[in-house]
Amino acid sequence: MPPIPDAKSALRKDMQRRRRGFAADAPDAGAIAARIIVENALVPENAVVAAYWPMTDEFDAGPLIAAMLRTGRRVVLPVTPPEPAPLIFRRYTAETGLRPARFGTHEPSPAAPVLVPTVLFVPLLAFDAGGRRLGYGGGYYDRTLAALRVDRKVMAYGLAFTAQELPRVPTDALDQPLDGIVTERGLRLFR
Repeated sequence: MPPIPDAKSALRKDMQRRRRGFAADAPDAGAIAARIIVENALVPENAVVAAYWPMTDEFDAGPLIAAMLRTGRRVVLPVTPPEPAPLIFRRYTAETGLRPARFGTHEPSPAAPVLVPTVLFVPLLAFDAGGRRLGYGGGYYDRTLAALRVDRKVMAYGLAFTAQELPRVPTDALDQPLDGIVTERGLRLFR
């Protein structure tokens, strides 16, 4: 069995390739997931909700962002710091302009206020039934969740295609578990 970093690296390449097909096969997945999130009341009224602006074939968080704004939730999007540090989250509204950012993402302008999220919806490449998540390898969400969980209760849910589930995702001590996963087929809570 290869060491964890090598296993993760190989799995990332495979899942990035495979996810392209998952996205093409489920074009309405983001809208279905947004409906599931609202119907299951995953987001308290006073929550600060972190989502992400989807890139390429990521699970589309756009319908979730729109649903949260319609229901009066405060929405924030991540800003990736230049060095390995936790993410910063800036407020997003329908009027907020987005600008291109690192890694092909988009983020609110530096003028948008910084808020601390209490519910996070995160992208991923793979997940398993234990709530383990395979991200992109930068560790940004793991560092962010570790920092947020030190002194407050935050909930972290993955957004993924059902086909991204694997029997086991390799993890190490720095990996932060998910509280649940939302796919085009439903919600599963892990903790």
